[in-house]
Amino acid sequence: MNYVIESVRHRDGSVHEREERRKGQRVVFAVCDVGFSMIYVYPDDDNKIVRTSAVEEIDVGSDDVVVTTQNTVYTFRKITEVAE
Repeated sequence: MNYVIESVRHRDGSVHEREERRKGQRVVFAVCDVGFSMIYVYPDDDNKIVRTSAVEEIDVGSDDVVVTTQNTVYTFRKITEVAE
């Protein structure tokens, strides 16, 4: 499943610098499990990889996924079509 980054916030709700650079970019999860670092790939940017602090909570909605790590809250929006 493909997702785009909607927001990247510090646990206090302030904007993380990564949000400004990466909002709207497509990602694919490699690892996203509670207790482990989340690892996701930017397939449209030479497959660059991000590894986070340990995941504490995953909230899966109908159109989005919110992942809370030890340091950051990530919101991803599901996408069904990928532009080529």
